Amino acid sequence: MDPLSITAATVAFLTSLWKIGVKTADLISTYRDFDDDSKALERRIRKENDLTRALHMLLFEPSRIYGGNCIFDQFDVDIQDQIRVSLEQAMDTLNQAHQLLERRQRVSVEDRATDSKFPLLPTISPQATLSLSRLKWSLRDKKRLERIILDFSEHNSAIHVQIKVWCLSMSAGVNLHHLKHLEEDENSRLLGFHVDASLLRANVELDRPHMDLEVHGPDVTPLVSNCTPFGDKFAVCTQQGRPTLLEYRAYAPDIRVPVEPDNRTRQLVNSLANLLHQPTEVTFRTPHCNGWITQMQYNRVAFMFSIPEGVEPTPFTLLQLLSSKDLPSPSLSDRLQLALSLARCISQLQLVKWVHESFRSENIMFFPRHSIQDETHSPEDRIALSQPWVFGFEFSRPDPFFSDGRPDMCLSRDIYRHPERQQNPTHQFSKIHDIYALGVVLLEIGLWQPALSLEKSGFSRVKDPRAIQKYLVKQAERRLASRAGERYKDVVLKCLQGDFGVTHDTRDDTKLQQAFRSQVVDVLQRSASNI
Repeated sequence: MDPLSITAATVAFLTSLWKIGVKTADLISTYRDFDDDSKALERRIRKENDLTRALHMLLFEPSRIYGGNCIFDQFDVDIQDQIRVSLEQAMDTLNQAHQLLERRQRVSVEDRATDSKFPLLPTISPQATLSLSRLKWSLRDKKRLERIILDFSEHNSAIHVQIKVWCLSMSAGVNLHHLKHLEEDENSRLLGFHVDASLLRANVELDRPHMDLEVHGPDVTPLVSNCTPFGDKFAVCTQQGRPTLLEYRAYAPDIRVPVEPDNRTRQLVNSLANLLHQPTEVTFRTPHCNGWITQMQYNRVAFMFSIPEGVEPTPFTLLQLLSSKDLPSPSLSDRLQLALSLARCISQLQLVKWVHESFRSENIMFFPRHSIQDETHSPEDRIALSQPWVFGFEFSRPDPFFSDGRPDMCLSRDIYRHPERQQNPTHQFSKIHDIYALGVVLLEIGLWQPALSLEKSGFSRVKDPRAIQKYLVKQAERRLASRAGERYKDVVLKCLQGDFGVTHDTRDDTKLQQAFRSQVVDVLQRSASNI
């Protein structure tokens, strides 16, 4: 198919999708008096219709930013054709709903026509007719329609996410005017593209002057003196009457006397704080950073994070929960929801060209919800596993920055690292290394067991990083299917082995991002939905 034909077909599918959506919503509206479910179906279709119109406008509205062309023109032909095919599939799905409703409408008309042809037959009261119609709608059609519309909504959402990836990954993605357009355009905001565009722009401008988020002077004293420590990396204090979590990062761990952080360290810390200060989608699972302080007496800085609303400021790490002998293993449903949340987090970080570098269970936190009156549940029992918060950004940076890493022989951290990044790393940190770390954490969640405990010596006798990887793969192959299902096992193996079938990827790893979303995130989402 030539480019002009692809463009014409894509426009036609978007137009048809919107028109079918309008007709479908109008047909559903005839049943809105039957129950609240019918009203919800109508609202969902109309919302999807608004998003379809917004996508049409965003992709095909000419702009001087693109030399009088549109965003769709900036994609290569293969991507354009993928968009066309996806929209055609979405249209086919929605058409099923429309045809079902049209058939239902014809049956209703035929029933009324039969009544008018045989007036001498015993009459049925209007109330009885309405009850009979409601029963037929509920038993025969509504459940099937709900399934079709749910499939359509999920397919539509996947299209929007993938187009967002392409919008942020294309060559114009490093163009600040393009990113500004995605931030400010009304249709982009309706689709939710603006948040990630803002984060990516912040990454592109990393070396430009930032707002100084360091807290100085008298405001520092209460933050330092009135803290409740949680392990050696975290503490909780009160900042302006609100609970705040401090995360420490040593800037001179090998020096025994207090020293000031140098200018480069201050710049890097402040840049990280500014990035973590940016608004993010909830799928990032990263809390809002309010600033940072220097604690020279310990040669460390502390990032200050807001603690979410409605929870107690007593965090538990995933590692603590995995290691607890007093807590029962959570249900498969809860474990799948947790795995899905963390996979989405990694996917979102990759989308804005960010790497975590320290993704492991000790950096994943949960806050117990507030107890209600007379409730006897312990704080651990009030934890929602589907709402993890990801910390550990002390070594994180946008992926274009080379990070060869300090030598770190700590086994409890090394076990989460890709073999290329263990001990004395020589490879630049990349997205596949974060995916590997996710695989180790997903293995822990599936077995509900800390990674170090999988080998009787805690891997202390294993010197070869590749041997650790092989052992983890073997554990997944032998044990995961019975504990979390075959599909979950396959997801973990893909992450641990880095086998996504990607060749000739772009400089920004666009194909890897797409494969990770389809082969990991989407699979986990389907598994979690089917429990």
